[in-house]
Order: sequence, then structure tokens, then C-alpha cells
Amino acid sequence: MKSLLITILVFVMLSSIYSQDSHYWNLQYGTKSTLLGGAVIGSVRELSATYYNPGAVALFNDPKLIVSAKVYQYESITVVDGAGKNKDLDYSSISPSPTFVAFDIIIDTKGRNKLAFSLLTRQSMNFEFETRQIGIEDGSVNSNFVAGGLSLQQKFDEIWGGLTFSHKFSEILGLGATAYVAYRNQTYNLQTVFEDLDSINQISSLTAFRKLKFQNYRVLLKTGLGVNLNPITFGITLTTPSLSLLGNGSYGYNNFLNNPYDPAQNVYESNYQDDIKSTYQTSWAVGFGAAYWGKSLSVHFSAEWYNAVKKYEPITLNPLYSQSKGEYFTKEISQQLKSIINAGIGFDYKLDDKISIAGSFITDFSANDTNAETNIALSRWDIYHISAGSYFNIGSSEITLGLSYSFGNDVIRQIADIGNPDSGAGSKLNTTSDVKFTRLKVLFGFIF
Repeated sequence: MKSLLITILVFVMLSSIYSQDSHYWNLQYGTKSTLLGGAVIGSVRELSATYYNPGAVALFNDPKLIVSAKVYQYESITVVDGAGKNKDLDYSSISPSPTFVAFDIIIDTKGRNKLAFSLLTRQSMNFEFETRQIGIEDGSVNSNFVAGGLSLQQKFDEIWGGLTFSHKFSEILGLGATAYVAYRNQTYNLQTVFEDLDSINQISSLTAFRKLKFQNYRVLLKTGLGVNLNPITFGITLTTPSLSLLGNGSYGYNNFLNNPYDPAQNVYESNYQDDIKSTYQTSWAVGFGAAYWGKSLSVHFSAEWYNAVKKYEPITLNPLYSQSKGEYFTKEISQQLKSIINAGIGFDYKLDDKISIAGSFITDFSANDTNAETNIALSRWDIYHISAGSYFNIGSSEITLGLSYSFGNDVIRQIADIGNPDSGAGSKLNTTSDVKFTRLKVLFGFIF
């Protein structure tokens, strides 16, 4: 079963590096703000300010309904020589991308106080993979029939709904805050099956099952200060850690091993725990941004620091029971993130009174702390985002069109070479493989 086991392990490795669950700047919001890569902490002039800088909401006039819909995104991951020389491992998908919606609520006809509501997807991932193999393994004397497979699903969504209040102290200074309620729903489901039939009809088998599921509600606050010193603007933001309100989860753990050659090695472990209290923690964050507004060309810069998140357990399991050994054992599920700083720069060039072009480059470093072996945050590579497009007026509406290209890479340990298992190549475990990630988004948004 060597080649089958190697193939399954390769795909377990592949799944563990795919998700973008430890990146803070992976999604951008708004219309112009998206083209500028979100580097608008000190220059935002649309209702995406409810997220980027609540203090700026009071500084711009006539806020309208904003709908930013990044229609589709294409994602691809490649492990170069992941299964041996000239044998790359590839995964790709095309799916709808998260959206952002915001609108203002009139509470002050003089415009000094503004209230707005926003709804956004803060994080999202849906990764599914299945593989099956059936064949014959040639041995030195007899041939065994082997079959096996893997089914993996990792999915989560985190939605933020926020109410923003912003006050304009003067034409220069605005101060505001957005109170968010965050909802996170996360599922991880892994099933593996191996079966071996030898020449005398003895069956060896291994079945493993893991399922983690939890949901959590929490609150947090993002405050911002906006300053307009035309033609220079800047802003500062502070985001608090989130406070868990309520949540629950469940965990299933099953291991079954049948070894007819040595029954003492048989394993029977079946456990399921539900209605477990869940929590989810995030860090302090401080952002700064500035912009220069020229007659035709504007330049924008932003940076944001995220504090580390100390190790904690989103759900705490009671000891699990091994029926075959007659004893309890512990299982830990934890989260731990390191401190990082992201930065980005964008430009905005006005072709005429109706048409402008914009572009940006931003960093998106992974906060995954690889020292935590049981970390539920899996992604560890750094991502870079490049966006470009145009916005223009049609009647009273403003339309935004553009593209966003994201890329990242990592070097991982190659699991094995599955090209020629009979020659012993399958035992070479000390080589490395390059991992390449790319994503292309079609950007579309409008304000009316």
C-alpha cells in the first residue's frame, strides 16, 4: 500500500497549506477602495470608511448606498514536483467572491453627525477535496488488492455587521467608531480509508475520521480619526480584541485499525462530544494612512499593525477514550497567531471629469505561528495583491471595474516521490517542493 499511502499523505499536506485563514488583508471593501487595495485608512471618501476609518465618514458629503460585488475569483495552487520530478500537484477553483454593502442613516440634517450600517465578509474559505485509488500492489511473492481514499472539507465564514457613528468637529477633523457583531461558523471534516486484501483473503484496514465544527458570536469596536489638511489627508485607527458572547461546537474522533497479522495492534477508538462551549480571539490592531491629492494624480499609503494572539483553545475537549486500550488520552485544538505589519500603496489618476484609473500594491503577511503544532490556522505563506481598474460616472451612478491579482509562495518538505515506488524512491523524504498560490478576481461595484 506504499504508493497509495504516499498519495494520500501528499493531499493531506496540500490541504493544510491551502487556506487563507491567517491573513488580515486578504479581502478589500468598497469601490474605489478596492482598486486602491484598501490602502485608504487616511483617504477613504466612500462608505467603506465604516470599516477602514469610521472617523472619515463625517468628513465626506452625500454618502450613498454602496454595493461592492467582486463577482468571481479564480484560485490556483501548485506544488512544484510535489509528487516527484516533473510531477506537479495542482488544485484550482472558480467561485463567487464575498461582497460588501453599506448605507447611511440620516440623523442630523446639518451633517455634523452621521450614522451608517455595513455588512461585510471578513474571512471566508470553502475547500473540498476527494481522491480514491483502487489497484494491485506487486510484492516479491504475491500480489495484494489495495483500495483507499481521502475526503477533506474545510470551510468557514466570518460575517461582520456594524453600526457606525461619526462626528465632524470641523471641516478638518472627524472622529468615529464602528461597533461590530461578528459571527464565525467553521467546519473541518477529514475521512481516510485504507483496505488491503492479501492472497489468502485476509483483510487489513484503517479508517480514520475527524470532524470539528463550531460557531461563535462576539463583539468588537473599531475607532478612527480622520484629518483633512487639503491636499493632504491622514487617518489613525484602533481595533479592539473581540469579546466572545456565546458559541458552541462539536468534535468527532474515530480510529479503527484491523491488522490480521498482529491482532495486538488493532485499534478501536470512537468518540463524539457536542454542546462544547466555543470561543474565538482576535488581536489589537493599529492602522495609519495618508494621502496626497493632486489635481490629476493622488497617492495613497496605509500600514496596519496586528498584535500577537497568545495560544488558546477555541473548544476545550474532555479526555477521549480508547476502547481498545481501555484508557483515556487528551486531544488539544488550539489557535496561536504572531504579530505582523501589513502595508500598501495606491494611486488614482483622473483622465477627465468622468473617468479615472486606479491601481495598488499591498502586502498580506501570514500571522500563523508555526510553533503551535495544533493550530487551527493552517496557511503560512505571505501573499501580495496587485489591483488595477477604472471608475466612471453614468448618470448619477458611479461604476467601478477592475482586476485583482494575488500571488504567494512557500517552500515545504516534499512528502515523497510516487513515480517509482518499487525502486525505493518512495522513501526519499528529505527533499523540498515549491508551493505557488495565485488568485484572480474580477472586480465590479457601483454607488447610487
